[in-house]
Amino acid sequence: MREIWQHRPGRIYLLVLAASIAAVLVVIASGLLEIRILLLGFVTMPLLVGALFVIVWLLSYLVYFFKYWPYR
Repeated sequence: MREIWQHRPGRIYLLVLAASIAAVLVVIASGLLEIRILLLGFVTMPLLVGALFVIVWLLSYLVYFFKYWPYR
């Protein structure tokens, strides 16, 4: 963890992950997940929020690993 924090792109990567966790906590605290809405007829709000969370983590990992990984 120390090595990734000292690397500038690694610090940005960790901040993106922390921001996504904070965003999910804000969505949970605001009660947005309890709204009974179906998007596209089958996507519930908890499924959408979870999918977006995973997509953000996946994209940030792929960008960091393939573009900024310091140990090539």
